[in-house]
Amino acid sequence: MLLGLISDIHDNTINLRAALDRLRALPCDTLLFMGDLESLSTLRLLREQWHGTLHLVLGNNDTPEPDFLRTAEQLPHTHHHGRSADIQVGGRRIFMTHSPRVAEQALTFAPYDAVFYGHTHLADLQSLGTTLFANPGDLQGRYGAPSYAVYDTTAHSVTHYSL
Repeated sequence: MLLGLISDIHDNTINLRAALDRLRALPCDTLLFMGDLESLSTLRLLREQWHGTLHLVLGNNDTPEPDFLRTAEQLPHTHHHGRSADIQVGGRRIFMTHSPRVAEQALTFAPYDAVFYGHTHLADLQSLGTTLFANPGDLQGRYGAPSYAVYDTTAHSVTHYSL
């Protein structure tokens, strides 16, 4: 199973649309979002453009938090997990958050197959024992080419892509 990984959109809807087009073509049917949509209109656009399952967590720029949670609850196939999530997808146990520090702490609490985070705007991938620790980069393009990633649950691998 292929899972799309995105983070840190910061209302760059042009890059968001381009990344979603590429993820659908792979084909990914589940999307994990690690925070910082920025506005509710971007959340609505994300849901309109993505027809598969969506798991998302809040970033530090996703405020006011109650509005994001309320809006996400009304959207089909959308699972909003607050600030972090411990989920099972494609036979894998996954932890996702926006915060790198919370992601690092999660490694000590439970045996995860993968831990995904955002916030730094930099693509990263590390193997820590059997756990993949990864940041998909950002769709904003703050430090260069916007990026996203794909997690293959069968091969237990993450591949980064640039727009």
